[in-house]
Amino acid sequence: MDESRERERRWLRRHALFAPFGVFAATLLLLVRSGQWSGWESLESAAKLVDLAAVMYGMVAVLAERGVDLVFWALEQRKKRIEERKAQGRAQGRAEERAKIKAHLARVSREEGIPLEKLLPGEEDAN
Repeated sequence: MDESRERERRWLRRHALFAPFGVFAATLLLLVRSGQWSGWESLESAAKLVDLAAVMYGMVAVLAERGVDLVFWALEQRKKRIEERKAQGRAQGRAEERAKIKAHLARVSREEGIPLEKLLPGEEDAN
């Protein structure tokens, strides 16, 4: 089973478990904010607001779920950029070190009169 289908199933299971509690909390919030909360006597008012509360919970749940996915995607992209920078830094460091060694060998070649080609490693040795 592919990852997206499994993620969708997890999303559905999670929200099937949490939806009743989320809708209840949203309904209660609507009741309190509208000034209609009066304890158990407000069940009739709650019944009128439950559809709106279900929509509100659904919107919040989708935004939260996608927000979490977006955060993890951004973290993964950041990790990739860091790894790319490290790889570039290593390659640059190796190139700089090779240039230093080549300059040193060129100086030794001039001072000792040894041909530079004899001091430099062959192509098969360089890798």
